[in-house]
Amino acid sequence: MLPRKIMLEVVVRDRRGRVIARRRKRAGYLKNFTAVVRGQCAASSETMITIGGASYGIAYSASISNQRIRVGSSSTAVDPDNYCLGSELGFTSAAFGTLVKSGQNTQFTISGSVSLAGGGTVREVGFSIQKPTYEFLLLRDVVPEVVVPVGGTCTVTYTLIFTA
Repeated sequence: MLPRKIMLEVVVRDRRGRVIARRRKRAGYLKNFTAVVRGQCAASSETMITIGGASYGIAYSASISNQRIRVGSSSTAVDPDNYCLGSELGFTSAAFGTLVKSGQNTQFTISGSVSLAGGGTVREVGFSIQKPTYEFLLLRDVVPEVVVPVGGTCTVTYTLIFTA
């Protein structure tokens, strides 16, 4: 089951924690995301592309670890075959929100705040997993450019919404 829609919010804070920019948009998912869902639901082995660009067969039973939110500076258009950010600035561990039901929808969030000590211009964001020893990018989106000041943070929140 794939989400009916994925919403994305990117919030930039200065070093004092004050919100200085916010971007919202509908997000998409990559071929690797679909392979994970199919592999788990069909109990099959799937071929995925690692962040390094290598093809790797993954068994559905392989454990998932090191879920990460990533930010980068490339504005290259998203393609379902993307397997890495175009120009990565940093990453952080991802947190998963609880399942929330509202009417016919059930949703949860995946989020994380990337600290950019040296600042930077964020134009792309993503979400990756490690399964079992290789990392795979599952979500990647290009957002309107936002400048993160020195010592600032970029918080990325994906909301996956499923409809009955």
